[in-house]
Amino acid sequence: MNLRQIEVFYAVMKSGSVSGAARVLHVSQPNITRVLAHTELQLGFPLFHRHKGRLIPSEQAEALLPEAEKLYRQVGNLQSLTSKLQKGHSHLRIGAPPILSTNLIPPILAKLYQSSPVSAEISTGNQNELCDALLENQLDFAISFGHTAPPRVSSQELEKAKMVALLPESYAWHSNSMSIPELLDVAPVIGLDARDPLGQTVKHMVLKHQPDYHFQLSVRSYSTAAELVIQGMGVTIVDPWTANNYQDKVRVISLAEQVPVTISLLFADHSPLSSTANQFIELLCQYLKENPAQR
Repeated sequence: MNLRQIEVFYAVMKSGSVSGAARVLHVSQPNITRVLAHTELQLGFPLFHRHKGRLIPSEQAEALLPEAEKLYRQVGNLQSLTSKLQKGHSHLRIGAPPILSTNLIPPILAKLYQSSPVSAEISTGNQNELCDALLENQLDFAISFGHTAPPRVSSQELEKAKMVALLPESYAWHSNSMSIPELLDVAPVIGLDARDPLGQTVKHMVLKHQPDYHFQLSVRSYSTAAELVIQGMGVTIVDPWTANNYQDKVRVISLAEQVPVTISLLFADHSPLSSTANQFIELLCQYLKENPAQR
């Protein structure tokens, strides 16, 4: 199978139909049909069974799909790299969790653009997803919570602050600080994605005080956790940047345990930072110094 045949096969498998594949690839349906027919003739076995106008993947197609997905990702990585090379070192591919991509990246890009016009792609994801993207050369660098990194990815601490608790505005509390046991007595704790450094920290803190604790609600987005607090669904523990976004809608309470939260720069060992990337990082460090989170 050549790349065009794999592209058509993958599009049909993912969309489930010839019409869907045609829309994804921006070609006509007859074009998709011709490529499929030629591919099956060339392979000597069917990729799809036709039943009442529907395409049902054959066993052979199901077996081919994982390898086609790997190749499709590699082609995407190649396209991303060639795009970067075309645009030069002034093009940045940056990754970050949603809250940091919203709070930190825009003002830094705006300041960088004043002195050096740049183009940028901003992607969001949890730390695992960002590290995978770095290793696959889809990102130049990422800004993430936590200070640990997998093999072949370097980590550089940029900022350290403290996690805080969010309570509904209607909840009365006698001070501006509370312990984890006290928080557990107030309302159910909304957990964060355990695949994320903050989620792991929250889970560890809660289970340390109550080993059999069960999170009735668990979310991937820190903002979603805050929105649930607004609705009176419970309380949560988040980073100070999320807390700052919601301070007018919830009660922000310091934690007696003084649990640190770190922001780190991540980049792949095989891909050194460009001069433009280093300039961005310098501006980011300056911004964090001038706009400190709760320490």
